[in-house]
Amino acid sequence: MWSSGLLPQVRPAAVWLVNAARQAGYTVQITSVFRSLAEQAALHRTCSTHRCPYPVAAPGHSMHARRVAFDLSVTPASGYERLGRAWEALGGTWGGRFGDRVHFDARAILGRP
Repeated sequence: MWSSGLLPQVRPAAVWLVNAARQAGYTVQITSVFRSLAEQAALHRTCSTHRCPYPVAAPGHSMHARRVAFDLSVTPASGYERLGRAWEALGGTWGGRFGDRVHFDARAILGRP
């Protein structure tokens, strides 16, 4: 299951959000969960030389490598705002506030910077 890439403390909230989105009629695809430092470095290199639609953290600074983040593709796109608000209501951080609408992380839930 996709949520196995997240810390056990994060999984219940993440699974709840995805299930709630699907029950609300959104088409949701999980596009990224855990990324190793090597994967993050490769993505960062690619995005520093090519145009990428979303920001990419430098290796060592990604919430994905810490197993507290996941990226979602949501259709229709109007669902991002609704899901982002729901995630924030759970105590999470939604990337739409800083230009990365696909990014949902739990650093605040876990009390991490």
